[in-house]
Amino acid sequence: MKELQQMQREAPSRMISYLFHSARNERNLMMMVSVLLLMYFFFMDIILYASLQNTNLLDQKRDGPYSPFHPLSVKLIMTDPASHYIINPTTEYFDQITQFSKIFYFITPNVISTFHLFLGLLAAKFVSSESLRNRRLGVVLYEIRSWLDGYDGVVYRSQSGKSLYKSNRHTFGYLVDSVCDTTAGLALCFGCLFYLWKCPPTSKTTTIPEVLPWTKPTESNVQIAGEKTNGKPSKNIMFFKVLCFGLMLALASLTWDRTVESYASVLQKSMETTQQTELQTTVLHSTGTWVIVWIWRLCEGQAMLQMILIAIFIDKVWEFLNLIQYSGFVILGALNIFSEIHIRHAKLIIGM
Repeated sequence: MKELQQMQREAPSRMISYLFHSARNERNLMMMVSVLLLMYFFFMDIILYASLQNTNLLDQKRDGPYSPFHPLSVKLIMTDPASHYIINPTTEYFDQITQFSKIFYFITPNVISTFHLFLGLLAAKFVSSESLRNRRLGVVLYEIRSWLDGYDGVVYRSQSGKSLYKSNRHTFGYLVDSVCDTTAGLALCFGCLFYLWKCPPTSKTTTIPEVLPWTKPTESNVQIAGEKTNGKPSKNIMFFKVLCFGLMLALASLTWDRTVESYASVLQKSMETTQQTELQTTVLHSTGTWVIVWIWRLCEGQAMLQMILIAIFIDKVWEFLNLIQYSGFVILGALNIFSEIHIRHAKLIIGM
């Protein structure tokens, strides 16, 4: 009995000791952080879903301190989890606490966009390094760039007196921000490409067979097209894989932006009759809308950037590019088709 009581007393300290011991191992630490982040995103998504079911997207205004769940907009509910639950809250709270946008009113969103473009180019330089430590530093720099990319929107909304999270397409600032984001993403892709050229991965498909073939290696398909005889992929193959990811990133960003605009024209537009407004709310609260919106949160351009940054940090760039090379296009294609069908179906239901 005494031994059992002693074990119960020592259990918390043993658990803490085990956690500290696990944290010393780099891989275990990454796993712990990943699990905590996924749990955080999961519970925040549950709150987002509940908040969405209790509201509509018409005439929403901020009536208190910042909340990631109010006011809601189509763009916000389709934003990737990292931006929605980490970048947006930290930028909003930073501006509320420091009053940066009001004190330094002469620092415009375009100035911030230009600066985070510089950080993106610098990050790409580090990402191209042969040193894993430098590449991880590049990831940190790019995450800071992403934070500033979110903050320029906060400064714009603060200085223009707007609170709703939405794009203002017909402004010069939108063009500047788009160009800076595109250039930074392109630079990151080139950084990955230059790294692969410096440190080409070893292919596992070109191992020498234990039994000598009856014919020459080229005739027995031991040497695969596009790969060198030393078992490493050629520069053309590496360029093609990075090109595929770059095109996928551009496709995800462009189609996401278009889909946000299409959904906003259906779910965030004032209707002529009360019946149409009720049907609009029904469509917004439907399971189909939530499923499509949630998948877009995982497949939009910023989400893909987070994926490649994680791959760089854990030194799995080549594996990630191989995994997503074709499957990414299939998923994006299917998602766009289902989104278009759903939008047209929603318009028919509402009577637009």
